[in-house]
Amino acid sequence: MLKFRSLGILLMLFWFASCTEEDLGVTFVTTEEVLFASGDQVRLLGRVISDQDIQVQDHGFYLAEDEAFSNPQIISLGEKSGPGRFIGEISGLRLGTNYFAKAFLNLGGEVEFGNVISLSTLEPAFKSFSPSFGAPGEELIIEGRNFGEGTRVFFGDQEAEVLENTLQSRLLVRVPPPADNPSVPIRVLFQDREVSSAEPFEYQRGGYEIVARYPGEVRMYDNVFFQNDPNNLYIGLGSERRQVLISGFQKFDVISNTWSAASFPGTNRSFAFFTDHYLGGGVSQLGSNPFVYDGSFWAMENGGFKRLPDLPFLSRNAIAFEINGDLYVLGRNAQIVDFFFKFDKTSNTWEILPPAPVSFSRSDAAFSYGDKGYLINGGDGTLWSFDPSNNEWSTISTYPGALGIGRGMARVMGEKAFIGLFERTDEIWELDLNSFTWRKKNPMPGLPQSVLVAHFVSGPYLYIMRVPDINVPGAFSMDFYRFDPEGI
Repeated sequence: MLKFRSLGILLMLFWFASCTEEDLGVTFVTTEEVLFASGDQVRLLGRVISDQDIQVQDHGFYLAEDEAFSNPQIISLGEKSGPGRFIGEISGLRLGTNYFAKAFLNLGGEVEFGNVISLSTLEPAFKSFSPSFGAPGEELIIEGRNFGEGTRVFFGDQEAEVLENTLQSRLLVRVPPPADNPSVPIRVLFQDREVSSAEPFEYQRGGYEIVARYPGEVRMYDNVFFQNDPNNLYIGLGSERRQVLISGFQKFDVISNTWSAASFPGTNRSFAFFTDHYLGGGVSQLGSNPFVYDGSFWAMENGGFKRLPDLPFLSRNAIAFEINGDLYVLGRNAQIVDFFFKFDKTSNTWEILPPAPVSFSRSDAAFSYGDKGYLINGGDGTLWSFDPSNNEWSTISTYPGALGIGRGMARVMGEKAFIGLFERTDEIWELDLNSFTWRKKNPMPGLPQSVLVAHFVSGPYLYIMRVPDINVPGAFSMDFYRFDPEGI
C-alpha cells in the first residue's frame, strides 16, 4: 500500500512540476515497510524519491518507543548517490516492545523525514530439541525463534555452552555435566524472558564405584563365575595370563566387602561353560594340541559343589543359560559339530535339541527372562529368543553397540537386561524387556581394551570385573566395580 501511495505522490509531483514554468525539483523520502523483525532486531526498507540526480549526505532511519521520537535510536547509512531504495538494520532492541520508525535524509542542511510506521519486536519461543537423551559433552540442537545475541541455555541449573546461533532460530549447544537430577528441563534465557522445553532432557545414566580389588597380582582369563545368593559372588578357575591354570575360587561377600578362598573339588580348567548353578566341560591343560577335554559336570548349591554324571559331549567355549531351573548348553563338540543340549534337573538327564539357527559359543552373550532364553550373536549383534515350549527361535532386535571381538555381558535386573562390555569395548546398553528398546548407559571406566571377568546382580547394583586384554603389557589390578544403572 505504501509503495502505491509513494508512486502516486511521485507522479502527482512530477505532473505539478511539469506544469510550472520553472523547474523546482522534487525530492523526498518514504518509510516503506518492515522487512524483518525478531526479538532484538529489525530490518527496515526506505526509499529516496527524486526527479533529479541528487547527492544525499546522510540517510537512514529513526527508531523510538514513542511516536514523538523523544529519545530516538538513529540508523545512519551515510552518503547516497541518486534516488532509490535503502535498507537499515538495528540490533539490541527490547523483546516484545512496540516501536515507531521513520526514514530520514539530509541533503546538506535540513533533515527531512518520511512517514511514521509502527512495529513490534517479537517474543522468544521454544519449539523442540534433539536428541532428547544424551551424555555430558555431546552436542544438542534447540529449534525455536527470536533467540537474539547473548542468549543463554541451561539444563536445569547447569549452564550450557552455546556453540552456534543460526538465524536466531537454531541453537547448537554442548550438554553440560549433570547436577543431582538426571531428568531436567532445558531453559533458554534472553534478556528478561525465559522459555523452556515441554519435555525434559534425559541424561545418560550409569555410575561406577570401585568397591574392591581381586586378591593378589592376578590377570585372569577364560574363567568361571557364579552366585547362589545375592551376597556371595564367586570368581575362579580359568588361567593366570593363559599360562597357568587357577585352582578354586575367591568368594566376595557383598555385606563386608571382603574376599575369602573357596576350594573346588574338581579339575582345574579353562573355557568351561557355566551358569549360577552349573559348571562343566572345558579343557584341563593349556597349550595342548589336540585339546585335553574335561567331561565332568557339577552343580553349585549353597556355596558347595556336587558332582553330577559326566557330560554326554565334550566341549570348549560352550555357552549356557537356565530357563525355569533347566540348563541349556550350546557349542561345538570335539569334532567341531554344533550341538544344543538340555539338562533336566528333575531327572538328571540330557536331551538333544534341534540345532540352533546359527552357531553359538562363549563368544556370544546369553540370559533368560520369563520362560525364554535370549542370546546376542557376538558377530552381528542379532538378539535371538528361544522358546523351550516348542523349540522355536526368533530374532527380536539388534544390539546397537560395539561388539568388539565378542564375549560380552548380559544380566537381568527386574524388567531390564544390561548388555555390553564385549571384549575391547566399554559400552553398556539397557534393554527394556517389555518393549525391546535400547538405551545407552555411561561407559565403564578403565581400559576399553579389556576382557570381561565376571558380572553379578546384588540389590539395585551390578558388580563387574574386567582385566586388560592379554596383549596389553604391564601390571594391572583387577578392580571390582559396583555399577548403579540409575547413577549419574
